[in-house]
Amino acid sequence: MGAAALHSRPQLRAEAAAGLRSRGTAWVVVDAADADAVAAAIESCPTGALHYRRLDGGLQEQPPAETTVEPRPNGPLFVRGTVRIVDPDGRLIREDTRVALCRCGASENKPFCDGSHRRVGFTAGSSEESRRSSG
Repeated sequence: MGAAALHSRPQLRAEAAAGLRSRGTAWVVVDAADADAVAAAIESCPTGALHYRRLDGGLQEQPPAETTVEPRPNGPLFVRGTVRIVDPDGRLIREDTRVALCRCGASENKPFCDGSHRRVGFTAGSSEESRRSSG
């Protein structure tokens, strides 16, 4: 499977508040940031593309007690909790605490959202989405 990166404004604000700096578009430099602030910024990642492993004895990320699915306006489904995604043969694709799943049908990285909903002009509640969910 490909990368699941899809960055949100709240995530970018959390990264900035934590003192994280972007290095180009792919890396975040965490050298000068507080470990708790880094963890909080990473946990704000809606797709689960970012994770951390605490080496300072701090708490590791814990999934929410309840699994939730939140449809984003004209975008993906944000799933939070203990998430296990398998293929039609039952093989594990991904096990995570946060994922963004495609609901527009245009992702090149299904079942994950790759931001294609913006390119194709997907709108929630459109007749195309209604036809897919009813059939």
